Amino acid sequence: MEAIAKIQAYLQEYDQQAILISHEANCTYFLDDSDFEGFLIITLDQQYIYTDGRFITSLQELEDTWTLIDRKNQALPNWLQKHQLTQILIEPDFLTARTYQALQEQNLKLTDSHYLVEKIRMQKTASEVAKVQQAAQIADQVFEHILPFIKPGIRETDLAAEMEFWGKKLGASGVSFPTIVASGTRSAMPHGSATSKKIAAHELVVLDFGFIYEGYDSDITRTVAVGSVSPQLAEIYQIVRNCQMKVAAQLHLGQSLAEIDILAHQLVDQAGYGLEFMHGTGHGVGRECHEYPTINAQTSELLKPNFTFTLEPGIYLPDLGGVRIEDDLYLDEQGQVNWLTQSSKEFQIL
Repeated sequence: MEAIAKIQAYLQEYDQQAILISHEANCTYFLDDSDFEGFLIITLDQQYIYTDGRFITSLQELEDTWTLIDRKNQALPNWLQKHQLTQILIEPDFLTARTYQALQEQNLKLTDSHYLVEKIRMQKTASEVAKVQQAAQIADQVFEHILPFIKPGIRETDLAAEMEFWGKKLGASGVSFPTIVASGTRSAMPHGSATSKKIAAHELVVLDFGFIYEGYDSDITRTVAVGSVSPQLAEIYQIVRNCQMKVAAQLHLGQSLAEIDILAHQLVDQAGYGLEFMHGTGHGVGRECHEYPTINAQTSELLKPNFTFTLEPGIYLPDLGGVRIEDDLYLDEQGQVNWLTQSSKEFQIL
């Protein structure tokens, strides 16, 4: 696996003996499995899976590449010492305090991996892109399916349940996150979980949802109107849509992700709503719905080939309503932007 070779080259270059992978999404990336608990250990010339009996049987087919270790037989710090692995990269954001303390007690030299695996995962293989695309197509189909259901009197939770059910009918193994349906003034909440509130006429409805296909996620947001809405709400819809399209038109290989975020916020600010766009412009999408890197003004990452990510500008007006439009995109090796989600972004009045 090319990713393993990249890690081993990094270990060699920076004089490290191993990386201890504890982030579940990083583990399932290497194992191509969505169900795993434990650690992966990659050394300069070996790969180990440290787990328990619940997973060892299902992972035996990987024994040509990975050595399986049953955790009940030896504590992790002791195993590392026994194998003379003392200079180790770790993933501190995904390591419990108890495990970290146990490793320190063995006098191991622990160094932050600084998202090494996530940076490798950022650039997808053709197979990975195809899975994200299929997850995105399911989301598109769910959006088209749910439109006739959006009418006065239906509860937000009923819409969410129908969307999640239909996504699974279309082949999804699950949802990327609990489906967000936020209507009326609640649409001004960027992450307004579905409630028992009933949809009313002359409201905006924000639908933020995604599905998992063979371990890979999609993430999409659409905003629709139930009957006519105020001119201001119609205005901010067009501002958000134009912002997303203008930003997408500027994307190119090697571009700073911070530059993308700054451009999006400038466009909304120039339209008079800068303070009402209070989140980043997007994020990576793949093994995780929200994965490294975040597209915000603080990131130091650049646009790389084979990167799947979201663009999601929004404007939120408390006590009135909000708009967000989010799509999944893919930047190929030639720098061409491909829209993985393709459902309509016309301002739909239902």
